[in-house]
Amino acid sequence: MGLAGREASLPRELSGGELQRVAIARALVGEPKLVLADEPTGNLDPENARTVLQLFRDETKKHGAAAILATHSEQAAAGCDRAYRLTPQGLTAL
Repeated sequence: MGLAGREASLPRELSGGELQRVAIARALVGEPKLVLADEPTGNLDPENARTVLQLFRDETKKHGAAAILATHSEQAAAGCDRAYRLTPQGLTAL
């Protein structure tokens, strides 16, 4: 997650992207059966976004879990098993 050496840092000392990665790591460490994530890559640079998306895929498959991501990122949606677009008219499969 690119957070090595930041264990003793206070939240105010972390960047937005680092805070987001901490939240994702905390969500996955308990091996939940369902993860709901709103814009999980929103504050991340492209490299960290790829890392986080791969982590979601790996961890959910390893533990037989599901992840529901709400995102505007086409990259994030493209990596999902299923993707839908939500519009005022309803839900459309991509």
